[in-house]
Amino acid sequence: MAKNIYVFVVCGSREHIETLHFSLAYLIAFSNNEIFVLTDSSRNEIKVEHSQVIDIETPKEFNHHQASIYLKTGIHKFLPKGNLYCYLDTDVIAIDSECDKIFNEFTSPINFAPDHCKVQSFSAYAVNCGCLTKCEDNRKEFFKSLKKHDRNSELSDSFAKKQRQKIEDKYHQIQQSFLAKVFYAFKYYLSFPKFWLNKNIYFDKKRKLWSTADGKIVKYELDVKSIAKEANLKYTMWFNKWKNQKGENIFDTDCNHLTATINETFGIEIKEKNWQHWNGGVFLFDDSSHSFLEAWHSKTLEIFKNKKWKTRDQGTLITTVWEFGLQNHPTLNKEWNFIADFHNNKLALSQKSDTITDDLFKTTYDPKFLHIFHEWGNESWDVWNWIKKKQL
Repeated sequence: MAKNIYVFVVCGSREHIETLHFSLAYLIAFSNNEIFVLTDSSRNEIKVEHSQVIDIETPKEFNHHQASIYLKTGIHKFLPKGNLYCYLDTDVIAIDSECDKIFNEFTSPINFAPDHCKVQSFSAYAVNCGCLTKCEDNRKEFFKSLKKHDRNSELSDSFAKKQRQKIEDKYHQIQQSFLAKVFYAFKYYLSFPKFWLNKNIYFDKKRKLWSTADGKIVKYELDVKSIAKEANLKYTMWFNKWKNQKGENIFDTDCNHLTATINETFGIEIKEKNWQHWNGGVFLFDDSSHSFLEAWHSKTLEIFKNKKWKTRDQGTLITTVWEFGLQNHPTLNKEWNFIADFHNNKLALSQKSDTITDDLFKTTYDPKFLHIFHEWGNESWDVWNWIKKKQL
């Protein structure tokens, strides 16, 4: 009889195995299903403490990171046939007793959730094109100066965050229209001492801050002149961009090098250059998934030997999706793989409804799994403390 089974993969360092142990404890507490762990125990700094461990010898020439990817993409080779499986990265944490309902979401041949970015933004993380490091020193100097001058960390409550996002959204909307930019530019210069963005929010030009109509401060304006001078940068208010002395936008790391490299390496064209690609942290699969997984696996092993590629599995996942014509295949709802990005200023919690958002409450989620891909264990982070409060 077919079973629903979870699978983790881990190899190598103590840090990764301790992360697994944390996530295992939560999944065991909330799930009624079996849980397998795939590993190569000969590589591990500490023992994997779990009752159902499948020990696989990985190629000796691989480093630990490559060995983990070898097991993950080749997962169909190492598990009993005839079951429905849910793969979880070790940094994916079950936080709800309804987590087992994820198995009801399966649509053959395989199901992933969308990533938190699109192909052009991910591109430089997948291939060695240099776009990610091009202005790295400029960004370091910017953030060093920003930390010195930014007072908005004092306004950390969700109300202030929400109002700041409204201001940013409005400015983004204005940037899309030349006429709107001209209109608001005139309105700003003719307004004194208060520039009203709408009937609820205004900018105090004397005090350099944003406030609600009832006087609650929600945002301090940055001292862009001081930041620009200290970081040796230029700020263009009209386009809201930070540039270095060469005129390069220091935060523009998007590129098409990944799709070009996919075409060059595998002869597969990604027709939507900024396609919403899938995240490899959670996926559902069964015996009908084996052809897809085998193609993903073989392509991933191929790029290990190609210096144009970084050691990751998502670029080859994108390739395989398009090879199989699955670019419009149903993806899992975010509740099954909610990616909590520490650096996303739209990420917030609602203590009242016990929900989370990544767009400042335009949409909210009651996630069954949280994906903490950086800032693991940061006890100054409200999201991490939210996880710790979940009843085990």
